[in-house]
Amino acid sequence: MAGGVSIGGSTRATKLAVVASCAVVAGLAPGPAGARRSPPPRPPTNLRVTSAQQKSLRLSWKAPRDGAGVTGYYLYRGTARVSSVKRSARSYTFKGLRCGTSYLVGVAAHGRTGISSRRQTARGRTAACKVPVSRDTQAPTTPKDLYVTASSGSSLTVAWTPSTDNVGVTAYDVHVGNGSVSTSTTSATLTGLSCGTSYEVTVAAVDAAANRSSPVTLADMTDLCPAPMPSGGTLRVDLTSDFDFTDPALDYFSNGWQMQYETQLRLYNYPDTPAPEGSVLWHEAAAGMPLISDDGKTYTITVEPGFKFSDGTPVTAANFAYAINRDLRPQMASPATAFIYDIVGADDVLNGKATTASGVQVQGDKLIIQLVKPAGDFAARLALPFFSAVKTDMPITPNGVAIFPSAGPYHVTSWVSNTSATLERNPFYTGPRPANADRIQYTIGTNLAAQELRVINGETDLGAFPASDAAILANTYGVNLPNGQFHVATQNTFWYVNLNTSRPPFNNVNLRKAVNYAVDRPALAAAMGPYASTPTDQILTPGIRGFRDADVYPLGGPDLDRARALAGNSCGAVKLWTFNVSFGPAWGTILQQNLTQIGCSVTVTALDRVVEATQGGIKGADFDLLVNGWGQDYPDPYDFLNILLDGTRIQPSNNVNLSYFDEPTVNAKLADARALTGPARYGAYGDLDVGIMRDYAPMAPIATTNARIFHSSRVGGFVYQPAYGADLGAFVIK
Repeated sequence: MAGGVSIGGSTRATKLAVVASCAVVAGLAPGPAGARRSPPPRPPTNLRVTSAQQKSLRLSWKAPRDGAGVTGYYLYRGTARVSSVKRSARSYTFKGLRCGTSYLVGVAAHGRTGISSRRQTARGRTAACKVPVSRDTQAPTTPKDLYVTASSGSSLTVAWTPSTDNVGVTAYDVHVGNGSVSTSTTSATLTGLSCGTSYEVTVAAVDAAANRSSPVTLADMTDLCPAPMPSGGTLRVDLTSDFDFTDPALDYFSNGWQMQYETQLRLYNYPDTPAPEGSVLWHEAAAGMPLISDDGKTYTITVEPGFKFSDGTPVTAANFAYAINRDLRPQMASPATAFIYDIVGADDVLNGKATTASGVQVQGDKLIIQLVKPAGDFAARLALPFFSAVKTDMPITPNGVAIFPSAGPYHVTSWVSNTSATLERNPFYTGPRPANADRIQYTIGTNLAAQELRVINGETDLGAFPASDAAILANTYGVNLPNGQFHVATQNTFWYVNLNTSRPPFNNVNLRKAVNYAVDRPALAAAMGPYASTPTDQILTPGIRGFRDADVYPLGGPDLDRARALAGNSCGAVKLWTFNVSFGPAWGTILQQNLTQIGCSVTVTALDRVVEATQGGIKGADFDLLVNGWGQDYPDPYDFLNILLDGTRIQPSNNVNLSYFDEPTVNAKLADARALTGPARYGAYGDLDVGIMRDYAPMAPIATTNARIFHSSRVGGFVYQPAYGADLGAFVIK
């Protein structure tokens, strides 16, 4: 049956009609003296519209419970009586109606004298107007608001807002991986999936003429595979430097973030797997990826029940809201504010005008965040440790809180500054992340050579070593063996040479391309040390979503013929800035030799690294080339391409875009990509990465850095998490 149906009693108009009918009867010639008038019949029952066609509605009913005195039925459309039928009739078809239109229809029983019962009514809608299939070429609109409503290790349930069509949507095709389902509803459960795996889900609407809408797409991950049974024991870790804080609102140090990964619970996180899956955003405490409004500015996030802090207190949406507002409080002086400045009302909190941001609201199990403008990287920013769940009474203090309940797999139980720290397993954690060791014990302040010796002797399980020993360890233990102790993994950090596009000679795009053909990437990478880096010619690193290997410039050595053809005689005098420690001087020498081959006369200036970056960040600084490096704050392409190359961000000082690249077409594309989400976002950024280097070459990427990890023979299960390094919870004590 098409359309909805509602059943009601008699209307005011019906009652007036009954009164009028009584008045007519009263005006008839009276019967025999003392005769009693017949009462009106009882009304029919179980009234309903049983068929709805394009131009007709069929109304059905049952006879009154006491059918005495009923001789027939009157039929009504609206308040007008349109027909009558015999006493035996139980349905009537209203014809000549308009398609796709709602009608109020009714029926009343009547007797021999014409007195009728109360009229019973029902509302029905005729079937939608149909365009002949042969002439219907209009596709349905694209479904909206595709999001995950539930997930498990083997399934994703998705829902969406319905499409519209000039005739009518007949089905939705839902695709995931190599499979698909078709449904007439606005939700679907996709089964048979693998745990801890990222899937791209697309939904398209289809009409009777097989016209198909543009698809809507999302990327989400199934729940992580169940955590293995803990191996127990104590994992021993040596650190050269101490944590700066254990409080997630203040911790902004690589050692600390590795620890925060083990102790904190976040709405979104990165799974305990290597790249590329380890760089895929995963809903941890959230039930799924956020539902984003059509204008891209409102994020609605449902918080999963069941998570608890290490003191047994349940985690709710309020804990995440409090974390955001606590970060914003000026008394905290949190570095997190740089990542949530675009929340509505954030400025009021930062300026002391409010204690909570008006754009952060809690409604039951939902956290609703409003942004000033669309930002497709916002979910990735929420995965930063700053925004982990904290209890709503956690003090607000610029010194932070050292020991406190946390909701991740572990919690901090002790911290003696510059000496030691201990993490214990959270007894209330039931999530899927691994927590193999019972505790993690840090020894802080040990020098590199001592750490290396302690690992070799089995006195500690994880430690650093002097970079000069990397080749010795590789020869002794092998590299990336299945049960090996020495591992090399690509980081989301790269080193490059800025080409100052704001002045000659590198305002010449062909000369910038010539530099990219002339540089000897293998020699430059080798100068960084054994196993320290891998040559690259792109801005995005392999661990950042959107990266695709494009081979834009030579990685095996310079192509001087191509470089000279592009350079012509346009180079001349060039000022190169590098830093005066580590591989900085060697790079200065190699680059000088490389560029001399294409007609450049290079003067090298070696500076303190901080001075180089600070002075280079002043607009108009006197350099042409500058050796530089960049690593992620969070693994999203915005944190590379927009931060390093968006010309609209150039200011008088403190610049990060040290190529001073300002191309309006690229600026616009970067802004458009920033607003996108899901696969469309990563596809757009992947195109920009390749296109910027191929067409504009504002820098010469040289090498991505590698992490080199050495652990004892007592542990196994090594996992390099691309955002946080060696995954401490994954280590298994043998």
